[in-house]
Amino acid sequence: MCTQLEGYIVIRARLVETALPAGSRDPQVLISWILDSLGLVRSRSDTKSTAEGLGGINKIMSQCFMTEPKSGWTASEISDITGISSTGVHHQLVKLSDSGLLSSRSIGGKRTYMINGGSFSNAAEIIGSNSLVIIRQRLRILVEHVSDSSERMVVKGEEESLPFRINIVGLTPKMIDDELVQLSIDLGFSGDRIRLGDNLHVELLKVLAKSNKPMGITDLMEETGGSRARVGRILDRMRCAGLLERAVVASRLDVDIFSGLLRQYRARGMDWLVGRGGLSRLPKKVRESLTEDLEKGSHTLEKMSDSIGDLTINEKRVMLNMLGGRVPLGYRVTGSTGEDVMRSILIGLERVISRITTISGRLDDVISKLD
Repeated sequence: MCTQLEGYIVIRARLVETALPAGSRDPQVLISWILDSLGLVRSRSDTKSTAEGLGGINKIMSQCFMTEPKSGWTASEISDITGISSTGVHHQLVKLSDSGLLSSRSIGGKRTYMINGGSFSNAAEIIGSNSLVIIRQRLRILVEHVSDSSERMVVKGEEESLPFRINIVGLTPKMIDDELVQLSIDLGFSGDRIRLGDNLHVELLKVLAKSNKPMGITDLMEETGGSRARVGRILDRMRCAGLLERAVVASRLDVDIFSGLLRQYRARGMDWLVGRGGLSRLPKKVRESLTEDLEKGSHTLEKMSDSIGDLTINEKRVMLNMLGGRVPLGYRVTGSTGEDVMRSILIGLERVISRITTISGRLDDVISKLD
């Protein structure tokens, strides 16, 4: 449980990148967006409007704290106004306090809650500054485990847009002796259902932190013994946190192109290969070498690799696509060094914090004009 002192310690927050609410100045839309971005609302039916989808946490914020941001509220007062049970109110207040959105102190023997700093803008600043400090401190362990490798980043990474998502958890008394396992769990890589002793998430992290090239999911399954589904889910969590990215597995390109050329030649013939198969786009010397070997039956992986050896990775990608193949993508950490990987994570985190700060300021402005 959170142990906030005067509201300035953020112990547990889940920061999630969500689509900005455009130019909306509807306070219900804005507070719902902030709660979503702090990972406080796990699900809401897409078929419901914001008002219809309001849960207990939204009611507490809109009916109490948004009406008087600088006032203190006790759990019993909140329960009376919202009609939520005292147990339900307590559960939601714990989540809101852990995220840093609320602060609390004991007044007259009663725990009293208010918006952290007296406004949503101030709360966002406190959440942002604490989150950045905590993540920088916690990631020092990860930096130590990432092997330096300039070779790892030779191939350009895929330009993929994934919504950033990471858990921020301040260091607490040890639950697990292995600090890297604890860090991986705290960052959310193990998923919401934590099973102690099941360390597939950290095994994947260790393998990729040491690898000097992108690794395909099949190779990672063999290294760790995990199923494709589980490995895939963990890799996606790490990608959303800015820890991993996908890049072409260059060593597989030639093999897949070789198979594609042979398959399409046998199925459709040379005319198709030269035309729709894309060989006509290749330099004359390369095209003639490939077609000659195919027609003579001397098409081998070694000879083909020599023929296309001067092509760039992008040219080989286009060639494989024209042959109907799929570009082999692997996973790698997002930098040549541990410091580079940390910067990648911080870029995503800072982007989410900036968004929360912007919308919090807009909500404060809307609330001030409702008074």
